[in-house]
Amino acid sequence: MIGSARREELVNLCREFVKIPSPSGHERQLAGFVRECMSSLGFEDVRVDYYGSVTGSMDFGDGPCLVLEAQLDHVNVDDPFKWKYYPFGGFIADGKIYGRGATDQKGSLAAMLCAAAFLKDDWGKRLSGRLVVSATVHQERFEGASSRLVDEVWSPDFVVTGEASGLALERGQRGRAEIVVEVAGKPAHSARPEYGINAASRMASLVCLIVESFSPAKDAFLGEGILELTNLVSFPQNSTGQVPSLCRAVFDRRLLPGESRTAVLQQVQRILKEAESRIPDLKAKAWIPDAADRCYTGARILGDHFAPAWLFPEDHLFIKACLEGLAKAGLEPRLAKGPGFGTNGCYYGGVKGVPTVVFGPSSENLAHVDDEYIEVEELVAGCRGYYGIAAEVLSREWRLRTRR
Repeated sequence: MIGSARREELVNLCREFVKIPSPSGHERQLAGFVRECMSSLGFEDVRVDYYGSVTGSMDFGDGPCLVLEAQLDHVNVDDPFKWKYYPFGGFIADGKIYGRGATDQKGSLAAMLCAAAFLKDDWGKRLSGRLVVSATVHQERFEGASSRLVDEVWSPDFVVTGEASGLALERGQRGRAEIVVEVAGKPAHSARPEYGINAASRMASLVCLIVESFSPAKDAFLGEGILELTNLVSFPQNSTGQVPSLCRAVFDRRLLPGESRTAVLQQVQRILKEAESRIPDLKAKAWIPDAADRCYTGARILGDHFAPAWLFPEDHLFIKACLEGLAKAGLEPRLAKGPGFGTNGCYYGGVKGVPTVVFGPSSENLAHVDDEYIEVEELVAGCRGYYGIAAEVLSREWRLRTRR
């Protein structure tokens, strides 16, 4: 299905994507290029939404809507001089394409676009339904936020999100909540601390108590619902002569299916209530913060630091169809043994309950690192995988079997 000419087209497209910097909020140039690519590759309805995400569809008549989704944005490059190859050069060496976003997720996006175009040429008259490729903004900042608009337009029946999975099929992921804990104190000169209440020292005791008291739930597939301290800062900052009057801690809480926003927050609040009887003069509160940012379009995108977990059973018809599609494409039909990173699947699978899987070329340990790369063979295999999944899901044969 992918001869030498198609292979070259795919590799070149991935390299061109990598050459265009597109950190969150600055995806305009890449979004414009992706839009042009979709039009030239035969997508019939190409759109840019309010947030700036680009979607294109191929219509094959009545049938289900399958969305293949990958992100446009990437994390920043802290120091390009630490890289062996310039992070936006799209260099290819030793069978690898180097550059920021190559693994996360420009390789997946290139593979999705080419797979859709190749599939239309090869299978167009044998398919039914709609195939949509979605290139979304702001995934690195707010998981699932930009996917809301994609869902409103296309209402997918099935979703494949392109996070790197080592070509294994992930059928679920832990959710995520960001929990802020704040302790209030009383300012005083540090030479006479008895006149004040040190918020930082009380926070230190509180953090230890939270860690000791927290009992994570467990899931056989998803693992533990962990609570991890990720940030700790006192106010006023950069002061050496004043007792801190405020201290704030941020915890990353990984969620399991069925854990609600209210229940997750109440679990921490109960620990704070207990801590008041054990830590003198403790005044603490906790909350899950909202978030907002500006898209490259100028639109204000609203995020929520709460993304629910999602998990679909191994025998789900969509899971089975994806595995069959991978096998027919010549790939090993593998289910991942556990979850990967958080993705926009938290919206489709977690919020909306749409059957969703994660499938992508390359390995998750190559995301966000210096000298990020994607192996060419993985990229090609990923394209074959998207081709096979879409062919199986949109084939009339599979649709008939799902109705029995």
